[in-house]
Amino acid sequence: MAEQQAPKHFYPAPPFFYNHFTQSNLAQLSGVRREHSQTFHDGEAPDSTTLDIPQDLRYLIPPEPPADGKSRAFNAEVGLDIPPQTLADHNIESLVPDTPGTRNNPQRYLISLARSMLTTFLALTGVLSEDPTQYAEKIGDLRMLLYNMHELINQYRPHQARETLIWMMEERVETLRGEIRDIGEAKVKVEGMLRGMAEVGEQQGSDNATAIQGDRGTGAMKEDARREKQRRAWQALQAMESTDDVT
Repeated sequence: MAEQQAPKHFYPAPPFFYNHFTQSNLAQLSGVRREHSQTFHDGEAPDSTTLDIPQDLRYLIPPEPPADGKSRAFNAEVGLDIPPQTLADHNIESLVPDTPGTRNNPQRYLISLARSMLTTFLALTGVLSEDPTQYAEKIGDLRMLLYNMHELINQYRPHQARETLIWMMEERVETLRGEIRDIGEAKVKVEGMLRGMAEVGEQQGSDNATAIQGDRGTGAMKEDARREKQRRAWQALQAMESTDDVT
């Protein structure tokens, strides 16, 4: 068995400064920015180029937007303000109507184009089985169908973004409503607890008042009995005095 050959080309290594993107460096950069922001007036943001930042932390600061409105991608200059390309700009026939309804709901057109691609591919296999040199026409048809599908998908992206934002806002509103419902349920529970505590307090107060009144009634009976004894004693003394006077 032959030895496995090593690949001739590897994927390019990431930029060397990716090692500087750590949590500690990010925290240190935030601290440096807070320290320098205190020396500026309100509403005036410090310029990252004028800050005394170590070189390792400067890699964490994103570059400024191109001043001339041009950037480079794959070693090619790209204009940032160039309008999106259309099928007409590339002399490609559009197979779907260019209407707002098509852009907002391209589902049925995408399904139709997908079916046409399958039919064209089957036709291509038939052509290749009979005369392979006649492939160009069917390949061109496949390319035109694919470009039209790609154009529909690109036109649908703004509507998809709006729908995604609507869904996110609805989910956020539903979350807030759930929190409000939870707060209302907690309020009802707390009010019930407070009412129960108030009823318990009133019951204890009435029991205490009854006990106090009972204590007062017992004391009054004792006081009446003591006074009755004193009256009888005075009456006995008066009887004795009246007897002495007669003798």
